[in-house]
Amino acid sequence: MRNRRILIAAATAVLAVAAALAVHLLPGHAGGQPRQPMDTDRAQELTEEYRRDTVARIPARLSYAGAVRGYVACPEQPGRYELSSRFDLRPDSGPTVAFTALREHWKRQGYRVLNDAAATNGQLLVENPADGFRLGVSQRATRYIRVAISSPCLKLAAPPVPPVLAQDLATALGGYEEYAAARLAELASDVTALRAAVSGGDIVKARTAWLTARLRWARVGAAYGTFADLADAIGGLPQGLPGGTGDPDFTGLHRIEYGLWHGEDPARLLDVVDRLAADVSRLRDTLHEVLPAPADLPLRAHEILEDALRDDLTGLTDFGGGAGLAATWAGVDATEALLDLLAPLLDARRPDLLPAIRAGLDAVRQALQAARSGDAWPAPDTLAPAGRRRIDAALGGALETLARVPGLLEVVGS
Repeated sequence: MRNRRILIAAATAVLAVAAALAVHLLPGHAGGQPRQPMDTDRAQELTEEYRRDTVARIPARLSYAGAVRGYVACPEQPGRYELSSRFDLRPDSGPTVAFTALREHWKRQGYRVLNDAAATNGQLLVENPADGFRLGVSQRATRYIRVAISSPCLKLAAPPVPPVLAQDLATALGGYEEYAAARLAELASDVTALRAAVSGGDIVKARTAWLTARLRWARVGAAYGTFADLADAIGGLPQGLPGGTGDPDFTGLHRIEYGLWHGEDPARLLDVVDRLAADVSRLRDTLHEVLPAPADLPLRAHEILEDALRDDLTGLTDFGGGAGLAATWAGVDATEALLDLLAPLLDARRPDLLPAIRAGLDAVRQALQAARSGDAWPAPDTLAPAGRRRIDAALGGALETLARVPGLLEVVGS
């Protein structure tokens, strides 16, 4: 009998331990304490556990409309931050079932209700006294809800980098649209001057006018086909076209370049120049519609000069004008203009990055300037090896630094 009582007591103790462990396995259950010290890693783990648990309790099919996570300063605890996350969801049965299900679930978990105003302003907020996490659900629009999760205040190893929101880059994109519109207006004027020179049969003057237009287009910063088909029409290359340089679809600045440096009758180029003028006009009229997505804008800070390295300095874009170095210089101009638009976002996250980038771009300019002969730009394939190596080294260093921009300004949420 005595042995039986001992076995029962032992079994009871095992069950008690198992029950305690089960409590701890739940995401921050009010009946226990966190298993680990609350640091940033643990806060992120618990945030994800709370998210999964919350979503699983809503009896509806859900689709995510957005997600944002970042650190927010704790006003009453200087130097400490809470991990704040929010998830916008769309239940297929409307928000009411979410409020009802989460209210019941959170009360069963022993969470403390801080605000229950679902019926008036669509908000429900609770706190888990075991770990200080707060969970909330609110109605955002007719059929959308937002689940918000915030940790207790944490001590971070370094001040947090503020998240980049889509609206931040939308503002920068608006600035780029204004910049591009101004360059395109100048390009339209350049093409008018080019037509006058071609119409007059003055090849020397036409070549000079062509270079002005070519560099103006480079300063727009239309890297990687930013403006889709219109980018190809204005600055496209014949590579890949069945007829090569003689293909009807080879149009724009490089088609005119080919004609001016290969003895083509200027009168035959007038149609090509007129087509270029029409394409520039179409781009000006539809610029807003063909702009890149705001989230893609930081990529352009790196891609403009990546284009120059791959295309202009290798001769891929040279059809007689030898403008590779001049176009690279213009690409530096376009890159600097874009960095000016992104500067507030960059300085708020890494104040040392922009000065380093600008120093790298200055080195590229110095290397390009050293290769010039008076006022003339030599073709890249005519450079002395030492001069070419200096340009390649400077451009490679600048690109390495510029490559940090897209990751630093990656938009939080999707």
